[in-house]
Amino acid sequence: MDWNDWQSILRWRALEEGDADGAILSEERRREATARTRGGLTADEVKGEPITAREAAFLRKRAQWLEREVIGWSGSLVRVMDRLLTVTGRWSWAVIGWFVAVLIGYAASGLGQSAEFNLLALPLVGLLLWNAVIMMLAVIWEIWPAPQASRGGSFMEWLARVVSPVSNEQGSDGETLTGLTVDQRFALLAGAPAMERLQRRLRAWMHVAAALLALGSIAGLYARGWSQEYRAVWESTLLSEMGAQEFFGTLFDPAAAVLDLPLPLEALPGMHRTGGTTSTPAPALPWIHLYAGTLFLFIMVPRLALAGFTVWRAHRVLNKRLRRLGWRTYLKRTLRAVEGGQEVVTVLIHATDATPMHREVWARGVRERFGAMIEPEMIHVPLGDEDDFVASWRPSGPRAVMIFNLATTPEVEVQRRFVQDLKQTLMAQQREAELIVLLDATSIGNRWSPDKLASREKLWTEMLQGAASEVIVAARRAQ
Repeated sequence: MDWNDWQSILRWRALEEGDADGAILSEERRREATARTRGGLTADEVKGEPITAREAAFLRKRAQWLEREVIGWSGSLVRVMDRLLTVTGRWSWAVIGWFVAVLIGYAASGLGQSAEFNLLALPLVGLLLWNAVIMMLAVIWEIWPAPQASRGGSFMEWLARVVSPVSNEQGSDGETLTGLTVDQRFALLAGAPAMERLQRRLRAWMHVAAALLALGSIAGLYARGWSQEYRAVWESTLLSEMGAQEFFGTLFDPAAAVLDLPLPLEALPGMHRTGGTTSTPAPALPWIHLYAGTLFLFIMVPRLALAGFTVWRAHRVLNKRLRRLGWRTYLKRTLRAVEGGQEVVTVLIHATDATPMHREVWARGVRERFGAMIEPEMIHVPLGDEDDFVASWRPSGPRAVMIFNLATTPEVEVQRRFVQDLKQTLMAQQREAELIVLLDATSIGNRWSPDKLASREKLWTEMLQGAASEVIVAARRAQ
């Protein structure tokens, strides 16, 4: 997928997570989009980070369906989506920069004084050395491992927060822990990747600009040589005639060999200007060809190759980073909204007074876990009736939820034995049975300290280890 696909996906994700009550995009439309595009993908198949190719394809198809079917239905939705934009570069910037590079290269290619082409007066060696240093640094920069997304752990994340300052409090799976608006959620998801993409594209544009600067120098050489006959000479305080032959042989030999150009080193002694005179100035055209060929071979070709490598590397790094943006919870919630059909999941409430509010919260939790179309069947099991219930219970399906009050002190002879007996009954019906224990902490979340809650949760989980398929705490603190 390219950046436009990811940006569309992130826009819809930010909208859905920032519009939890469905005021902008209704739950019905969200479910319809999921049902029409999931292609058999289920929430149970979503395992973690990074997302798989199949999950990414589902997200792309779902975003495309929403763009096509929903975007024109509501004026408020259109206005919100139009606001969800990231920092991006413009091709006009690149074109202007490239044009300036060509002009600078053309201006830097002055052939010398009068009608003489002084081989050592042109800045070829300086250009080659400068580009060699920059290209080595660029290669090291590109192959250096990209920093992992973290809470303020990279320069791009810091820069993204400067451009769009929003809260960046996240959980271990990348999900936000603070209530954010749609715009803030989009900035949190897309801000840092967009800034990283921009700076990588700028690096690629700079490589192209360096190649065009060399092209401008080549064009300047031939343009000036078109209207005036130049004679090639050289003069130096440091180089002898033998030293000049070695120097120019080393400098121009690669271009001469690769591009099959003549290299008239034997003419160099006669081209030596000393005392203001030159014994035998040589035609400049062979040396212009060698100069242009060297610029092409050692600047234009590697710079354009580096530009291509930078773009390829940017795609790889960004794709990897975007696949790790905490998709697990979002994908599971999205898929479960259309799963379940009329399947019944038994919810066993152990020794807990279940008010209508509690039942509503538990039912919502079961639907979020197993699918929005699930029908919870709630059964109260009084304390002391565990054995009689297990003996008479006939499971209606392969999955069940057992609810305990976290405030209760667990006992191996009571709660663990009850869970083990229930699981055996389930597995006797189906080998793939699943028994989930839900520890309800809503009534004590604000009365108990975090340390006390953590201690009690640890006590429960250690006691139920190996007995239940999964242990979930309903809420650490009431909101």
